[in-house]
Amino acid sequence: MKLVRRARTISSLACSLVACAGLPLVAVSTIAISDTAATAQSSTSSDDAESRRAKRETLTLLSKPVTLEVEDQPIADLFSFIADVTGAEIEPVYINDDLDTIGIDPETEITVKVKEIPALVVLERILLRAQRTEASGEEYTWQFTDYGSIECGPKSRLNENSRVELYDVSDLLYLVPNFDNAPEFDLQSAIQQGGQGGGGGSTSPFSGGNQDPQDITSFADRAEALEQLIISTVEPDQWVDLGGDGGSITLYNQSFIITAPDYIHRQIAGYDFWPARLQQIRKVKGRQHVKIRPSTDP
Repeated sequence: MKLVRRARTISSLACSLVACAGLPLVAVSTIAISDTAATAQSSTSSDDAESRRAKRETLTLLSKPVTLEVEDQPIADLFSFIADVTGAEIEPVYINDDLDTIGIDPETEITVKVKEIPALVVLERILLRAQRTEASGEEYTWQFTDYGSIECGPKSRLNENSRVELYDVSDLLYLVPNFDNAPEFDLQSAIQQGGQGGGGGSTSPFSGGNQDPQDITSFADRAEALEQLIISTVEPDQWVDLGGDGGSITLYNQSFIITAPDYIHRQIAGYDFWPARLQQIRKVKGRQHVKIRPSTDP
């Protein structure tokens, strides 16, 4: 398990959760994702520079368009094809790895026909078809390993490779006071008093106003609301608090300490080494997904 090195700021991807939940939060967090991979900002995650570079290169390789037309081909051959054509390192989690009964059956037959489609999209289609064909009740996806290769297979197996990240949520939890009780200002009265020369007996042009303290929720309550929003929207089946075995979240000062596999961290904050324009937020049946789009740059 990789330990966190520095605090991570939840990007605008996470702010979208707050916007649709009606929480009393003002969230304008630092966006850690750059517009171009070449000008990516300094790392906001526990990755070092070499790891971020390797992951960015892998996504670039998987952006290569591929043409593939096969019928009832073993899925292991398709993974090998993508790796050979793109040069990306792909590590499928097969059912016979480590004598585990959970994994992708390398003999599962897949039919696919694509023409000039980015390899990452093809990989995701293959995983989805394998998930439907094998019908094991597992959801299949991909994630990065610590050294930048692509690991793909059932989420329950990917959950075995988790890391710890520290997310600064102070901006998300900051509450701007709502000044709805300001006193009224009588301009005519102020003018008349000015014409009369004022004086100690003059009355104030301000009237009304309610000085009662506002009913403001506590910081702990706002933090709890944000935590529940995250675990109920991002991969809800995988959190320990909801019966899963993939992720856990703890509040420390004004940060969340999240222990989870890479694919869960991706849904929370995206990848800060990949252009923001190539990361698309999708909401399906109340669940947030961050779609990583391949690069079209030459």
